[in-house]
Amino acid sequence: MDLHKLNVKFFAEKGSDIPLHDFIPVFHRWIQEDKLEGLMVDVTEYTHVYQGPGVLIICDQANYSVDETEGKRGFLYTQKRVPNASNEAYVKTAFRRALQAASFLEQEKEFTGKLKFATGHLYVSLNDRASAPGGAASQAEFEKNLKPLLDNLYGAGNYTLAAEKDARKLVGFEVKAKSNPESTSLVSKLN
Repeated sequence: MDLHKLNVKFFAEKGSDIPLHDFIPVFHRWIQEDKLEGLMVDVTEYTHVYQGPGVLIICDQANYSVDETEGKRGFLYTQKRVPNASNEAYVKTAFRRALQAASFLEQEKEFTGKLKFATGHLYVSLNDRASAPGGAASQAEFEKNLKPLLDNLYGAGNYTLAAEKDARKLVGFEVKAKSNPESTSLVSKLN
């Protein structure tokens, strides 16, 4: 199983009422400031789509977005193209970049005190049906690759995994940790 097309979404615990349009100028500023890793290309918005992809920064290696899929706002990192590496490296890269960017967004002057992403509540999925077709076998293999990182971040036994049951959807897990560690402490475990 190739894990390079990984999605990591940290759910919002505060700030779901912030209008999506408010994120657009911040993301444009990030491009001007070269704030994220990789080549940042453009900002696009799907604010008109009910429970849709929200506002995105399109990059060469990934997309970053304030996402509202299934009515749950969160910060979504979608890894697309990264240099060849091990599955462990792909997972670490996705989690590190997602945590860093979500933290950056919380710290923007427009959102200080108004926006908070739960570091202990996330959804992780694999956006590659060729490598991971829906079903129990793919879920089991994905879990085997994901657990070492989650054990490192939250501690073995300190989180629960709820597997995606619908085989028509992407292989994935909702992760709920017993705590909400600071993003900086989690990022330090990923370097």
